[in-house]
Amino acid sequence: MKLDWDKIVSNAVTVLVASVFMGAALQLWNGVSSIDQRIDENLVELRATQSVLAPKVDMLEKAIQSLIEHLEVAGEGKGGTPKGDFNFDPTPSIDQIEEERFNNQMMQQTQRVGR
Repeated sequence: MKLDWDKIVSNAVTVLVASVFMGAALQLWNGVSSIDQRIDENLVELRATQSVLAPKVDMLEKAIQSLIEHLEVAGEGKGGTPKGDFNFDPTPSIDQIEEERFNNQMMQQTQRVGR
């Protein structure tokens, strides 16, 4: 029985190259999966922060608006009113955040289509 060393070496190199390729693909997949997991975890934390802070921002806006109204009333008796552009949006902050997120997603999709 005669061994064909060329075929044996060729097959061994082919298996080695395929193994290296599969290993690299697996490492890439694991890296992408871990990045996706970290992004998801960060999104959960950001949404929790939004849900806590948005009502507080609304409360602070109302308090500032109330203070401005009191200052304007107090200023009227002294011959002047405070100047300033304090136009508060009555929409709750959480709704504004969602609207901004939606607008940003639409812009990103529009940019991707334009490419």
